[in-house]
Amino acid sequence: MNRKYLFAVIAVLTACALLFGACGRDDAEADSTASQSAGTQELGLADWTLTSTTWSSPNGASVHLSATPLSYWEGQNAVFVVRLEGDVAAQAVCDWDGSAYTASVDLNGADGYCYYVVLASQDEQLEVPVNTPSDPYDVTLIDIASSLESYCDIIINGSEYSGGTLRITDSTLRIQPPLLKNGGESITCTKAYLTLMFNGEEVDRAELQLPELTEDGGYSLEVEAQFSKIPEMEDDQQLTMELFAELSNGQILSAPAGTWVSHDGGLLMGVG
Repeated sequence: MNRKYLFAVIAVLTACALLFGACGRDDAEADSTASQSAGTQELGLADWTLTSTTWSSPNGASVHLSATPLSYWEGQNAVFVVRLEGDVAAQAVCDWDGSAYTASVDLNGADGYCYYVVLASQDEQLEVPVNTPSDPYDVTLIDIASSLESYCDIIINGSEYSGGTLRITDSTLRIQPPLLKNGGESITCTKAYLTLMFNGEEVDRAELQLPELTEDGGYSLEVEAQFSKIPEMEDDQQLTMELFAELSNGQILSAPAGTWVSHDGGLLMGVG
């Protein structure tokens, strides 16, 4: 074989070997990059928040989810699921806002709710508990009925009437707003007052000064108040008093406070 021809053949084979070797490295690097990319596609949640909005009635609340996945890729989806005693109480397909899954559900007043986010892709599915009795995120959202309970109450132990003025001299008052938060804010009492009624109509009112919330989320105070707009009354006619508490979520609580009976130009406090 001609030596020049032989050298030419060797040069061509060497070039081809180098070319195929480079292609092999590129393919291997591409496979490695794809493998690393696939490794980051892990179903799971990095973080989440649950908030609530109370209704105008104390019968339930809306619960809102915002959940950030460990990673997100096209084709992944999520469903917000709430169970009660093992049954699905509510569920909603989550929206993707570019950084988190969001969804809202309406829940009637009940205790024992469990919250989950079900993540799914073409190949796998994962249910993530986000608020359950065994691992609570917010207990008030688990026991919604209990957390919506609210009341006001007053016990009047002493009063006196003189010079046309009725004075409350000794009483204790309690106002308990719902513990469930409304839009992330604690529900507070914005106004409290006692009304004096005669023949079904309000004749006088005493505004009450509220202290700071106690650690259990309510108000406790001793009350002294006076009412000077006492109407002319005949014997055995009655005045009634009622406590009202207006809450920051628009709810109004009320409770009877007492009765006074007209007798010989004076007022006698009713018993029971």
